[in-house]
Amino acid sequence: MQIDHLKMQFKGFTDRIDAMSLRERGLIFVTLLVALYFVAVNMLFGPVYTEKDRLQKQLDQRHEETRLLETRVQNITVGDASSPEETKRRKIASLQENLKSMDVALDRATAGLVPPREMAKLVEQMLVKNHGLEVIKMESLPSAPLLEAGAETDGKASESMVYKHGMRIELKGNYLDILRYLRSLEGLEWKVFWGQVTLQAEKYPVSRVSLLIYTLSTHQGWIGL
Repeated sequence: MQIDHLKMQFKGFTDRIDAMSLRERGLIFVTLLVALYFVAVNMLFGPVYTEKDRLQKQLDQRHEETRLLETRVQNITVGDASSPEETKRRKIASLQENLKSMDVALDRATAGLVPPREMAKLVEQMLVKNHGLEVIKMESLPSAPLLEAGAETDGKASESMVYKHGMRIELKGNYLDILRYLRSLEGLEWKVFWGQVTLQAEKYPVSRVSLLIYTLSTHQGWIGL
């Protein structure tokens, strides 16, 4: 009895849809598309953003520790003229070892992220597997320091910086094909970060998506396209 009632409700709903004009159907489609988009973003990217925040805090901490060590090295080198040379050398050597440890920690923090030079190739390979999508634009963005360098932009400080390497991609296709592609990127063994994702509904059933993805490394090298 309950099943028959549900069938009647569903038939009534489909009859109302059939009675609507093409414009009204389009509005319903756009509304459903937006709702599905927000649900998908929340389910798909929620864990990614959590991991991004965790890594950001870890990198902030490492960067601050490195900055303090570099300041101590500079103070010993310039301001501790009264100390014997051998003592100064030992202090500097100890601090330099600490800096090396910080560099290793930064490398570990970025381990598992796709190398910048491989990101474009990886994105293209995933597109080949999704034949229903059309590439509108794909461009590399200039690499930039993840954190503000301030006055410490030379010498060892520049070697200890973490750089963000971004890529902007615009795709067009069926909504489900777009969602499948985003899931395939999120499920890769090599990880990327998501900066921004925007979805625009075009003529049914086509949608356009613009996404910004990026990776991190301790090198400033560009992404090749």
